[in-house]
Amino acid sequence: MTAEKGEAIKEKGNKHFLQKKYNDAIHCYNQALKQNGEKAIYYVNRALCYIKLKQWDKVYQDARHCLDLDPNYIKAHAYLGQYYIEQQQYDEAITYFKQALELCKIQNKNFGDEIQRLLRYAQKRRFSIMEHKRIENEISLQTYLRSLIQTDKERRMQLRIEKYLEDKDPTQSSTNSLSILKQFLSKIMNRHNQQITTSLASVVSVSPKVATTTTHNNEMNVAIDQQLEQALQDIEQSADQSLNEMNILFNEVDVRRKRREIPEYLTCKLCYDLMRDPVITPFGITYCRSCIEENLYKVSHLDPIANKPLVVDQLVNNLVLKEIVEKFIKENEWVNSECF
Repeated sequence: MTAEKGEAIKEKGNKHFLQKKYNDAIHCYNQALKQNGEKAIYYVNRALCYIKLKQWDKVYQDARHCLDLDPNYIKAHAYLGQYYIEQQQYDEAITYFKQALELCKIQNKNFGDEIQRLLRYAQKRRFSIMEHKRIENEISLQTYLRSLIQTDKERRMQLRIEKYLEDKDPTQSSTNSLSILKQFLSKIMNRHNQQITTSLASVVSVSPKVATTTTHNNEMNVAIDQQLEQALQDIEQSADQSLNEMNILFNEVDVRRKRREIPEYLTCKLCYDLMRDPVITPFGITYCRSCIEENLYKVSHLDPIANKPLVVDQLVNNLVLKEIVEKFIKENEWVNSECF
């Protein structure tokens, strides 16, 4: 009698759940646990209520408790996957969704499509985070390399000027070499409308205008002969070439990265993934066939976007979009990679 009473309480909880009375349902599952003791189904049902209430710590506790009682409980694996999505721990979420899908095959359960949708979402979110980190690292690397090229250019100029002065007059001071370097760099900055900046902060931190004034007032305005100026221009051109080659390389990386984005018009509005088998509704909205059919069977007989009555027989293959999708897949092999 106790077991039957516990089951009756559980069924009452299920009815509350269907009526979206999640707290009442939780109360019933609590009572069922008291009547019948530890049963995996009570914990997993209560975990689903907590998902609806977005009480994720309790989702984790109940799903884990369920797996302690039954390691092969598919829904518990799926709920833990949802928990980890909310924690933005996508690697863990993917692991649990894959385990749930494997159990669906073994147990011949037919709710794998929803788990597959959640798996794809977790993979997409993980991919987005990886791409964001990759972009940040590339920007940092590009900035660092630009700084190295600029510093190397100024060092080579400084050495070339010092050699020039030493050959011309060994008694010349290093102050003159700095003056010449400042004069030349100031000239370069003016030539490029001040688009080129110098990194002489380690030697002297002055603006171009101040540098010109200082040169006239406190330092010798050293004349730069044609041979030295040509040598400095060669160094400048060499540095510019290195910067251009670096920018071309990073631009190519950026182009390849942009190609790794699925255009929105090829993405299903239900699973957020590429529509490999697109069908169109009478209302002009296209979905993945599996997504919209599952939605019609399990949720309601309505188009989820148009919110109008819809049945499976009204779905028509979107052959034009399917051809575009197939071409996109052929040109973007990464679509089929595991990471996305």
